[in-house]
Amino acid sequence: MDFPNDTFYLVVFDPPHLIGAGKNGYMAKKYGSLDRLTWREDIRRGFTECLRVLKPNGTLIFKWNEESVRVSELIDVIGVEPLFGHRTLQSSKTIWMAFMKTKEDFF
Repeated sequence: MDFPNDTFYLVVFDPPHLIGAGKNGYMAKKYGSLDRLTWREDIRRGFTECLRVLKPNGTLIFKWNEESVRVSELIDVIGVEPLFGHRTLQSSKTIWMAFMKTKEDFF
């Protein structure tokens, strides 16, 4: 992102969550898709970039859908546990998670 470090108090990260959706499929056009080979690094880099532009003790809201990747695997990829999370509906695969930029995350 073209912003200096420590710019925002709040960042919302809603990356594509579908793997292998195809370039021309309806879902890929509407929501985007992740590459099968690079999705882990892409998500890790996106998460790190969100932390970079957050002010110290800033909040990152991360929206994820478990259609292709479970939240537990996502947490392994980013290496950080959320402060808390909330599913949109009981049967929904969408979860909203909150993270805080801690002293260890300062860039």
